[in-house]
Amino acid sequence: MDFKDCIQFITESQATCTLCTIDGDQPRGRGMVPLWVKDDGIYFTTAASKNLYAQLRANAKVELCFVILEPIKHLRITGRVEFIDDPFLKNKALEDRPYLKALGFETADDPNFILFRVGSGEAHFWTWEDNLKEADIPRIRF
Repeated sequence: MDFKDCIQFITESQATCTLCTIDGDQPRGRGMVPLWVKDDGIYFTTAASKNLYAQLRANAKVELCFVILEPIKHLRITGRVEFIDDPFLKNKALEDRPYLKALGFETADDPNFILFRVGSGEAHFWTWEDNLKEADIPRIRF
C-alpha cells in the first residue's frame, strides 16, 4: 500500500473527515471536507479569523480520520500542516468551490483566506477485522 491507496479511498468514498488539533492541552475536532486530495497532500481551506487557524499556527501537528460505514473502514492520517500562499492555487480553489465566495472569500489575496495542506505524515487503514490489532497495521509514509 502507498499514498495512492489513501487518495483513492478518500476520492471514491467522498468521505468527509474529522480534523483534530490541539488547543493548549485540549484536543479539538471538527468535520472538514477536503478541497483536493492530490499526490502532494490533502488540501483544506479556513479563515484566519477562526480558532482552527490559531490552533494550526500554534501547533501544526494534526490527525485526520476519514470513515465509511458500509463496510466499516477508517483511514487515519497523522501529519503536519503546511500553509500555502500561492495565488494560482487560491484562485483555483475559488473556481472549484463556489461556496468559498459565499463564505466571503472574494479574491485570492484576501488575508482571511487560508489554504493549507497535510503534505507529509503517516497513514493507516482500519477495519472491523483489525480491531484490537492496531499496532500490527502497516503504516503508509508519505
